[in-house]
Amino acid sequence: MTGKGYLLGELAVVAGAELRGDPAYRIRALAPLETAGSGDLTFYQDARLRGRLMANQAGAVILTPAAAQTFPGQCLLTANPYAAFARVMQYLYPPLVPRPGLHHTAQLARDAQIDPSARVDAYVQVGAGAVVAAEVWLEAGTFIGAAVEVGRGSHLYPGVKVYAGCKLGAHCILHAGAVIGADGFGFAEADGQFLKIPQVGRVRIGDNVEIGANTCIDRGVLDDTCIEDGVKMDNLVQIGHNVRIGAHSVIAGQTGIAGSTRIGRHCRIGGQVGITGHIEIADGCVIAGQSAVTHSLRRAGIYSGVIPAQEVSRWRRIAARFDGLDLLFRRVRRLERGAGENLSTNGESSDRE
Repeated sequence: MTGKGYLLGELAVVAGAELRGDPAYRIRALAPLETAGSGDLTFYQDARLRGRLMANQAGAVILTPAAAQTFPGQCLLTANPYAAFARVMQYLYPPLVPRPGLHHTAQLARDAQIDPSARVDAYVQVGAGAVVAAEVWLEAGTFIGAAVEVGRGSHLYPGVKVYAGCKLGAHCILHAGAVIGADGFGFAEADGQFLKIPQVGRVRIGDNVEIGANTCIDRGVLDDTCIEDGVKMDNLVQIGHNVRIGAHSVIAGQTGIAGSTRIGRHCRIGGQVGITGHIEIADGCVIAGQSAVTHSLRRAGIYSGVIPAQEVSRWRRIAARFDGLDLLFRRVRRLERGAGENLSTNGESSDRE
């Protein structure tokens, strides 16, 4: 931020929020609710932090109209404080715009197409027939394979590897160490050995996708692995071959998705989730962290659950009985209620005698 700061009225417009306070008040920094002081802007959205809201000394707080009813300080009022805060942060801390140019150590195939406005840093390799669009930034040590397409304004951090034939959309962000298009885990067993199945599909990534550090997305066997627009992945996520992830879904770290699974749009998948292959997850599903998903989820909802590994025949017996547990519970409850009524009746008879 600049030394003079920003007018609160200006930030209200950026946030798309209604101002309650002095539009000429200067905001000099953004800060967490716990430490914000005079001249700072913060946000409040979690009702569990109500005490901190009332005690804070921030210059202004972004919060909902309902929460502001008992808050006496300056406010930016909006239905979604976190999103409004994100807009302000983007405004105050815009992404770096790299200076175009090719580092002298970069290795570029003769027929690679590099837009003049792109930046290619030290020791980058770009293969034959690759296309690097306008305003792309390839940081040091990135590898772009043959016939890869990198869309406009995308930013690949150091050490990203994009294998041959893969396609990245516009304004994607790939963090350090991400690997796009490695072979899927495809083997056929024969005579006690495993025969490798050639993985001849690609990975196709839509626009505005962000992929975390050391995340791996495998190429398809015959068809492509597809990541649709707006998907966000955390670090250390594994996406198997021929997976399709619907637009604007988010996936937290250390999640693994096995091959040929279809994830719907606007899904939210927590950390360390394991999803088996060849199943479908409906649009709008929320899967809690450390859950094990072993069958299709065909309706939107919130899902959770994991049981430690055990001997497979025992596990299958237990799993087969899960569906009957609710029916068994209701039958037991009816029996208990019936027994209670009988005991009550018998007690009254004994008293009369």
